[in-house]
Amino acid sequence: MNSIKSLLISQIFKKVLFIFLSTIFILNIAFYLFSNNQFQKEIARQYDALYNMTAHLSTEENFDTLIIYLEHYTHNNDVTIHFKNITEQTIFSNDFDARLQKYEPVYYDDILLGYIAVNFESSKLGIDILYGFIGLNLTSIILFAFGMYILYKFLRNENTKLKLDLNNIESESSVFSYKEIKQLHLQLMNGQIQREKQRSVYESHIKSIAHDIKTPLSVIRIYADSLVNEKLNPTKDVFLDIQAETVKIMNLIPKFIELDYVELPYIQDVSLFINRYANKYKEIFESKHITISLELDRLSINISDKDLERLIEHLLFNAFYYSNPQSNISISVHNKNRKLVVEDEGIGMTIETIQNILKGPYRSVEAMKLNDKGSGLGLQFVKDIVQKLGANMQIDSVIGYGSKITIQFPQ
Repeated sequence: MNSIKSLLISQIFKKVLFIFLSTIFILNIAFYLFSNNQFQKEIARQYDALYNMTAHLSTEENFDTLIIYLEHYTHNNDVTIHFKNITEQTIFSNDFDARLQKYEPVYYDDILLGYIAVNFESSKLGIDILYGFIGLNLTSIILFAFGMYILYKFLRNENTKLKLDLNNIESESSVFSYKEIKQLHLQLMNGQIQREKQRSVYESHIKSIAHDIKTPLSVIRIYADSLVNEKLNPTKDVFLDIQAETVKIMNLIPKFIELDYVELPYIQDVSLFINRYANKYKEIFESKHITISLELDRLSINISDKDLERLIEHLLFNAFYYSNPQSNISISVHNKNRKLVVEDEGIGMTIETIQNILKGPYRSVEAMKLNDKGSGLGLQFVKDIVQKLGANMQIDSVIGYGSKITIQFPQ
C-alpha cells in the first residue's frame, strides 16, 4: 500500500530528475555546439597567423628567428608543431612522440617553402573548453543536489501538514492547510449534520405517532379496568367507544409499517446532493461527450431525500437526453437569490411547447425524434415537487440553442 509521503517524494523526485537530466543534456549539446564553433573559428585564425608567420620567416631563410617564434608559440599555446623544409629536414618540432602525420605545404607567393603539421587538441583553448564542460556539469550537479535538499525538506513539511489535515477531518474547530481538504471536511460535516437532522425528523415523527397511539390505548385500558373491577356496566355504548378507539389504533399502524424516512422533509443543503449526483453519473454523460459544469453555493431548503433526488434526476437527465453531443450542461445554485438553474445546449423548445408542458405531459415532435423513449412526465414531476415546496419554476428556451430551467425557492 502506497503512502502519501512516498507518492509525493518519489513521484516528484522522478519528474524533477527527468527534467534535470534533460536540461543538462540540452545545455551540454548547446554548450558543445557553441564552443566547438568558437573553437574552430579561433583555431582557424591562429593557424592562419602561424602559417603566414612561418612562411614569411622561411622565405627570408631566417630559421633562427623562426625557431624562436615556434618555440615561443608552442610554449604560450600548448600546441604541437612539426615544421620541415622542402628537403624534409626538420627545422623545428616538439612532436617527441611522432604523432603528427598530416602535413600541409607552406607557400609564399606560390613558392614552396616547407611542410608544417599542427595539433591544436592539447591547446589552452581546448583545455579551457574541457574545463568549461566539467565546470558546467559540476555546477549543475551541486545546484541540483541543493535544490533536491530544499525540495525534500519542503515535501516533508507539506506531508506533515497533509497528515494533520487528514487527521483533523470531521473534527470541530479544526484549522486546515489545504483548501481542498477543508472543503472535504465541510462537506462531511454538513452531510453529518444533515443525517442528524434527518434522524431527528424521523424520531420526531415516530414519537408523534406513538403519542397518537398512546391516547386511544389509555382510553381502552380505562374501560378495561373499569369493566374488570365492575365499576362500569358493559353497555353497548361502552363497547362502541372501545371499538372506535381500536379503529384509531388500526389507522395509525400503517404509518409505522409504510413509513420511509427518505420521504420525510428536513432542512438540507441541496448543493451537496447535486455535487454527489453529478459525479455519480459522470461516465454516462461522458458517453455522449457532454461535460457538466458546476457552480454551487450552499443553499438549504426543507425537502425530503426522495423529492430532491427526483427533482435533480429529471432536470439533469432531461438536459442530457435533449442535448447535442460534445456540448455542455451547467448546474448552478445561488444562495443569495435562492435559485437553482439547469442550462443545456440542446435542441431547445418553442413557446408553444413550453406552454403545453406547463399544462400537462407533452412531448414535441423534435423531442420524440431525439429520444423516442420519453413519456413527457419528467417536467411534470419537477412541477409537482416545485409546487409542493412552494417554489416557482421558469422555463426559457431558444430553438437550436438550448433550454434553461430556473427554480426559485421561497425564503
